[in-house]
Amino acid sequence: MKTLNKIFLSLGIAGAAFGFSSCVGDLDLQPRDPSENTDVSNDMDRVFADIYLQFSTYGANGSSPVSGFDGGMAAFERAMFIAEEIPTDEASWLWDPADYGAAYNGGIFNAGQGCLYGFYSRLMINITLCNKFIQDVNDGVFNLDAEGQKKAEEYKRQAKVLWGACYYYMLSFYDRVPYADESTPVGALPTQLSRKEVYERVTSQLEAVVAEYGAAQTPYYGFVGLDAAESILAKIYLNAEVFSGTAAWDKCYAHCKNVINRLGKGGYYGNGLVRSYNALFGANNDKYVVGNGGSDVNEIIWTIVGNEVNLTSFSGAGFLQAGWIGTNGVERTMGKPTMDVKYQNAPLADCVITDAEGVQTYYAYYADQEAFAAAEAAYNEAAGSNKTVWKTQISEISNGVAYSFDPTQTGYVAQDWYNLNAGWKCMVARKSFVRKFEWDDVQMSQSSDRRVSLWQTSKHGFSVENISLVGDDWGKNGYLCPKYSNWAYNEDGTINEEQSPTNISSAAGDYAVIRLAEIYLTAAEAILNGGGGSQAEALQYVNWIRERAYADAPGSTDHHWTSLSMQDLRDERCRELYQENVRRSDLIRWNQWCTGYTWEWKGGVASGTNIPERSKLYPIPSRVMAASNFQQTTGY
Repeated sequence: MKTLNKIFLSLGIAGAAFGFSSCVGDLDLQPRDPSENTDVSNDMDRVFADIYLQFSTYGANGSSPVSGFDGGMAAFERAMFIAEEIPTDEASWLWDPADYGAAYNGGIFNAGQGCLYGFYSRLMINITLCNKFIQDVNDGVFNLDAEGQKKAEEYKRQAKVLWGACYYYMLSFYDRVPYADESTPVGALPTQLSRKEVYERVTSQLEAVVAEYGAAQTPYYGFVGLDAAESILAKIYLNAEVFSGTAAWDKCYAHCKNVINRLGKGGYYGNGLVRSYNALFGANNDKYVVGNGGSDVNEIIWTIVGNEVNLTSFSGAGFLQAGWIGTNGVERTMGKPTMDVKYQNAPLADCVITDAEGVQTYYAYYADQEAFAAAEAAYNEAAGSNKTVWKTQISEISNGVAYSFDPTQTGYVAQDWYNLNAGWKCMVARKSFVRKFEWDDVQMSQSSDRRVSLWQTSKHGFSVENISLVGDDWGKNGYLCPKYSNWAYNEDGTINEEQSPTNISSAAGDYAVIRLAEIYLTAAEAILNGGGGSQAEALQYVNWIRERAYADAPGSTDHHWTSLSMQDLRDERCRELYQENVRRSDLIRWNQWCTGYTWEWKGGVASGTNIPERSKLYPIPSRVMAASNFQQTTGY
């Protein structure tokens, strides 16, 4: 997997450089000056690593710097998921009704909702870390020779890129934006500026970083560089009309094109996309990250590093598995005991016998008479009971293991199917989102689109209907739509069990923050809005996405479109980028957030209803308002 001692240095203790254990209050959402805690003059690398740590997990050694709040909920990716996905047509959160419930799930927000404090705090913490590092370099805090100073300049560029990424979300969430840059003293209250002014400052800063990079430079794995900087600029310019009142489709397209020219080559399809969609979200997806060199394609432009042992978190890839799944109504079959040697070491397929009525029996070989007798007694007991006979019958074979389904249950799923020993049963998908995909049957149970291959649908007893937002109804109130898996994948999408991690409670894979596929779709939208390029180019980009989604051979036109409308592009973007923290911003940009498109539980109503204009923004959390002189978000 990963050599983590080469990533962010000693990430497990890097946070100690900031003395992060108890330095964040309700308003002062920043770490104190490091000099108050320890001398870091010879530890620039460790201090810099702490910035990345705060994107990957939620604090040094698992502690949370967000006072009085669930650290897992305040981890960067998970906080952004809560803000960008939960209130949309993609997903519902079934627990914690005080914070979520019908209101937050429905896009109705108030300043007292705890989850708002989580993502506001996370962004301000990370912004401050970036600013403080730049300040320390500029102030000569670190003892640097000429080589160290050169390294520091590169670190500063990366800090500015990550700072810009945080402000992309701040621009999406607030219209009176708390703004802090490298000139803001640590501990000082950020200055509230208009959305337009922050937009201008952030894009100016990132444009300067891009200009400093000049020619393409490949960062080390796990770090950001030129491609990430231009991709974040493209995301900001994509939403420029929302953020500033003036569209910037030409700038959006130009930065996308630069990234495409550098990364859009190689691989199975010759366009820089990974051959298998599933492989992008598996335990070994780090090999597809820019700078890692594990593959001839680098589709993942910005990654949040994860590791099942050395860098664990209740966020990222692990959250996006455990949050969806659980074990329900599924057991491994006990197997009918036999001492017939023909079943010894035989493949599972050769041990499954189907009788005239179509009942499948799995034969399990025992060489020892005593063990055989015990197994036979247990098997006969189950087979002779109306309540347990289902345990002896095969319902499904997954990854070479035979399973039985309990007929008394609704919804069949096993954590084993994802190679993860954790399942929270927290989320379900909304029907409107499920219907975006192209299904092979009216029950929406199976699809040729590989992007839904890990889902649990009506095929396994799950209902697509969203009858409630209640955790106890899990299995009856929506499909399960996991995108990540803890299996390692071969490039063609088949599971590589030998390279897969041990089935434990934490996941191994990275979280892909920005992928080349997003840049292709962003470029296509800029083209359709007159930003440059051609209609043929936009169509080609989308067809490349579809070709991979259906595992078509290179050059196949089986799933290609011959024309591209804006609604086609919107739906394809929804299918390709689900759970990648873009959906809310997309719907707002397309004027489909408040009116014009309705989904289940929108507005807190089961059938969906329109929501107020103010819901395009989040209120600043009440805990922050109570301790500051901030103006509240317009409309709240």
